[in-house]
Amino acid sequence: MHDDILYRLRTSFKMPNLILSNDQLKNYVLYELEQLFNDATTTLQDHKLPIPNGQLLIEIRNKLLREKLNYDLADLKSQHSLNLPLLNNGQKIIYDSVVAAIL
Repeated sequence: MHDDILYRLRTSFKMPNLILSNDQLKNYVLYELEQLFNDATTTLQDHKLPIPNGQLLIEIRNKLLREKLNYDLADLKSQHSLNLPLLNNGQKIIYDSVVAAIL
């Protein structure tokens, strides 16, 4: 289950080199087990197993979110340059309004 969770995280976040500590992986395993037990109307505590550290799970998710939001700015600028001239008149007016509001 340990390897499967790491594989699923790497795949879902498109981060093939993702490395998690043993504590982080243990918490994900416990979290996944808790989900399976909940489906069977039981819990980890019912089986005297440790419960996952909620704060650590939040930190892992935040770290993964930050890494996921690490955009390729050069690619985004290139896409912007290619797509901006394709806007019709109405779209261009809205685009200009949004850009003016955030700058």
